[in-house]
Amino acid sequence: MPLRTARHDIALITALLTTAETEARALGDSAPGAEHLLLASLLVDDASAREASGVSADAVRAAISVVHVESLGAIGVTHAELDDSLPPGRGVYRSDVSAQEVFQQARRLARRSPRGLRSAHVLLAVAEREHGTAARVLTQLGLQRASVVDAARKVLER
Repeated sequence: MPLRTARHDIALITALLTTAETEARALGDSAPGAEHLLLASLLVDDASAREASGVSADAVRAAISVVHVESLGAIGVTHAELDDSLPPGRGVYRSDVSAQEVFQQARRLARRSPRGLRSAHVLLAVAEREHGTAARVLTQLGLQRASVVDAARKVLER
């Protein structure tokens, strides 16, 4: 990997992880999950995920909220019982397992790319997941996983 690509990847990784953590805490989650990486992929400077998905960050943010409320409602917790936001995180970066898995898959996918890591790699890694909050967010948005995978791959081929 050329030094220029490595620097680009490091900058994008930093932006993705920082944005995912900020968005997670703004939504009341103590650690980012795959759904927050999905949201971060739409907010960073690299436009490849936005181009492939065709959805806005606001739509994803709203879908995350709906999925969280529905999931908590299924176990008897009402939205009124929740604190919607948390202060900024401190100390060592922490994420949940789904975010770690998506991030690692995105990095594996990017290794085959001459342009290095792009936000569409994160979108593709999320769309490949069959289960979990991020998969339910895509469903809530009316997106078919297979269509998102195809769209992300097309953008990444350019």
